Amino acid sequence: MLLLAMSPAAQAQQQTYHDMCVRAADMPAAYGGESDLKGNPKYPAYCDCFIEKFSARAQKAALYMQANPGKAPPGTAEEVAAQELAMRNSCRKQLGLPAALDPNKAGAPAAVQQVPGLKRK
Repeated sequence: MLLLAMSPAAQAQQQTYHDMCVRAADMPAAYGGESDLKGNPKYPAYCDCFIEKFSARAQKAALYMQANPGKAPPGTAEEVAAQELAMRNSCRKQLGLPAALDPNKAGAPAAVQQVPGLKRK
């Protein structure tokens, strides 16, 4: 439906994002993956939901960078990660799926909290 109205370049980008989401089912939660949803029959719908949100955010960032050459969109890495977690959990809630764990929050399993290479405050 929506893909039919988009340009071929936009369709290709949307497919790339969708492929990224599908591959996330093979990644552990500690690395931002969706392994807890692997094999879930609602996973394709989850990817459709998430990719719609992810694409909109990416498009907004691209427009910002076009209007402000040489500048990254505002927000720290932590803020971007929090936005992505919120988008993931919004889609999970919409589909009745369990919430994704935030590796930066206390109470997350030790394996999730100790992601190599990430600095904790």
